[in-house]
Parts: sequence; C-alpha cells; structure tokens
Amino acid sequence: MSVYDSLFLLDGLSAEEKEKVISSLSPTVKFSKGELIYSSDSFSRALALIVSGSAVAVTNNANRVVMKKFSPGMCFGAAAVFGDNSTYVSTVTADSDTEIQFITEEKLTEFFVSYPKTAVNYITFLSDRIRFLNDRLSVLSCPSAEDTVLAYLISVSDNNGYAEIPVNMTLLSRMLGVGRASLYRSLDSLQKNGHIIRENNKIKVIKNEKTD
Repeated sequence: MSVYDSLFLLDGLSAEEKEKVISSLSPTVKFSKGELIYSSDSFSRALALIVSGSAVAVTNNANRVVMKKFSPGMCFGAAAVFGDNSTYVSTVTADSDTEIQFITEEKLTEFFVSYPKTAVNYITFLSDRIRFLNDRLSVLSCPSAEDTVLAYLISVSDNNGYAEIPVNMTLLSRMLGVGRASLYRSLDSLQKNGHIIRENNKIKVIKNEKTD
C-alpha cells in the first residue's frame, strides 16, 4: 500500500488521474529527528504530506502545548497556503527521521484546474480542520481537568463511543494542558464514576447525563 493512498486530494480520482498527479510532484525532502520543519517565521507555502517517519506540532506560545502528531499519510501546512499570511500557526518538528512530500500552492492550483475533484477534497479537508479546532477550543475551555479529559475523549470517539488514544500519556497531558498526575486521576475518576471503560489502549465513553 502506497502512502499516497491516504492522500485526501486523490479521493474520487481515477487510477490514471492519480498516477498523473503523483508523477508530477517534486522529490521528497528528508528531515532528521528533532529538525525544524515549519515555525512561525520559517515555512514553505505548501501542503506537507508525511511519507515516512513522524512529526509533531506544538503551539507557538510559551506553553508549547502539543496540538497534533502526524504519521505517514497525514498532512499539515494548509494554513500556509492561499493567503497573505506572513507567519505560521504552530511549530512543527520531525519526531523521528522523516520524509516529506511538499505540494506547493502553485501545484495545488494546477490540480484544482485540471482535476476539479481535488478542489472539493481540499475544501472538505479544511472544513474538517475547522471542526477539529472548534472541538479543541471547547476542550481547552473546560473548567476542570476531569471535564477537559472527558470532552477530549468525546471529541475523538467513534460512533460506537470508542476513543483510541493516538499518543502516549505524556504527549496527551501536554496536548490537553493538564499534568500527567491530573490526567491519570481524571481517568481513574471517570472510570470509577461510570463515564468511561478502559480497554487496553482504547477507552469507551459511556453515554449518560454528563456526556450528552
């Protein structure tokens, strides 16, 4: 399976169209673990696709809260293109030796003209990002650590109520802006009070008055 099978831009395109798009991309760029990829004042006006390795995005403020971890097939950099922005919204560094495919603003525009479905896919991607950020803002505005943890679990849970934690507890505590001790206490309290069930690396959110 190719990493490009996960590239949202290619959804709905024929096999021939996908091949033309992929073959027109520039060579990938390699980054060593810990190397800066995007920062507030140093970034490419391009969508970045993780081809191999991983990267992590943190806020640009003093707290350096982890926003998201990117694995192969995932993209970042949408806020760097199609605008007059002179700064980037976060700091992204390689979390391991990483290879990235940069898709420039000019190349995206070319795709939109030649393959209109890619434009629809891009709009859908941006809409999903807006919903994600709205969910994150609602999580960070919770009055207590326990409410913050529960709101996060609800926001990432699937239709069956299962939330799979994509990062370790240290990263999750930084992501939510709560200490590790508070995170563990909150999970224990939520389980004790019947709001969640912990099943290995998955957590099932129990729908009740507090979660509805």
